Amino acid sequence: MNSRAGRAILAGLFVATVLGWSSLLGSRIGWLVLGATVASVLAVWGLWTVMQRTGDAGAALRERLGRADAGTHYAFGAVRLRIEDDGRHVWVDGPGLQRVLGRREPDEAQAARHTGAWRRDERGVLMLRVDAVVQHLATMPGRDEPRIQKLRRYLERDVLFPARHRHGAGPSTGR
Repeated sequence: MNSRAGRAILAGLFVATVLGWSSLLGSRIGWLVLGATVASVLAVWGLWTVMQRTGDAGAALRERLGRADAGTHYAFGAVRLRIEDDGRHVWVDGPGLQRVLGRREPDEAQAARHTGAWRRDERGVLMLRVDAVVQHLATMPGRDEPRIQKLRRYLERDVLFPARHRHGAGPSTGR
């Protein structure tokens, strides 16, 4: 018996015991609980039926609403990264990278570390070139930490490699 079924059985036994004692004591609360249970079961069944019949409509709605974000769904360690591809270079947002690394540095420090490989977007957010970030992650102090290695591999495999193919450079070209 799995834990969910065990909890359901225990909850049922508890409710049955409470209702049994209240019935012995002359209370009419049992009918109220029975009515509420039946109403709840019918409501869940109705909602489930509606969701089964409108599943395709929900998927179409999600697709339509997410069309503006197509190709920008990048996340590492449950932290969303904003990635922009301008056709020449791929950029990652500096604040997102800081959240992934668990650090707090001013934008100026990040920009100085990535000299010539940063820019500000139209909202003023610091954007760093992904290839420069990968190079920095490969040479920075603490580069042997598993999280840093996973981040570097993620950026190479899931961001840079597909961008090279989109740009027509192929996998064998250098950075």
